Amino acid sequence: MKVNEINFWTKVPFSKDLWMMVILTILVGALIVFGLSKAPSQARRPIIWILTFLSGAFFVLYQYWPKAINFDKNTQLPNGGIEKVADFLNDSNSIVGTIAQVLAAFMLGLGIFSILKIHGTRIAKRQRDWAFSVVLIVSLLLMVFLGYGDFHIREATKTIDFDNPEKWGAINMGRDFLFEGLLQQMDAAMFSIIAFFILSAAYRAFRARSVEATILLGTALLVIFSLMGGIAYLWDTKFIDEHFAKPGVTHDLIQNLKLAEISKWIRGTFQTPAITGIKFGIGLGTLSMAVRIWLGLEKGGK
Repeated sequence: MKVNEINFWTKVPFSKDLWMMVILTILVGALIVFGLSKAPSQARRPIIWILTFLSGAFFVLYQYWPKAINFDKNTQLPNGGIEKVADFLNDSNSIVGTIAQVLAAFMLGLGIFSILKIHGTRIAKRQRDWAFSVVLIVSLLLMVFLGYGDFHIREATKTIDFDNPEKWGAINMGRDFLFEGLLQQMDAAMFSIIAFFILSAAYRAFRARSVEATILLGTALLVIFSLMGGIAYLWDTKFIDEHFAKPGVTHDLIQNLKLAEISKWIRGTFQTPAITGIKFGIGLGTLSMAVRIWLGLEKGGK
């Protein structure tokens, strides 16, 4: 027998109470946004900080508030104030967490509005390179139309094997042409061009002007050679194995001089610990920045 209670976060789906809460939430949200847009900047800052602090405090409480062990909500009721708060936080987390998705949807809509406004103005005034703006807007609208059309067709017809291109319609083929045929290929072309800039920067950074640069250059060359199949085959097989390996005799030291083993040792001994340290530093920086924003200490540039 279920004994869980209906609370603020667990209203019955499609019930009258839930619809009233949704409508009330929309109205309150609209009033808050309208009020913030009309309020002076001096009054807007503390309001935004209070909302930010409350949002951050909720997730901090959810993570660190004590939780009952082996608590079954379907057969048990919370015992005491601590368990009631933990049960309330657990029920609310899935709902409050979706607010981030709502904000992301608003930001996506704001970005689309900004693109249409900027490039629409450029087209209307025939500014420089306005033809590219036409291509951008047409591509955006086509991708939205074909993308949603393809999604709707795939969801409505579950029995069709869409992995077979012969089953596709005009909308499916149009979406595949824009996404797989154009966007993915242009991404690959862009990254291939970026590779030449990275190579040029690496050449300037790796020039042996000091002992440290020489070590860095030598290490980079060893790793690069280990990834080049022809050079790795000539060194590891034709040179090491044929000249130093004998039947029934294992030369551990000689085997360690293979490019594959050297590259593995460099990655395991230097690269992985260095990347771990960098990630640890990034994590600390992210945490400190989050705490500063949460407590209202980050004022931002003027």
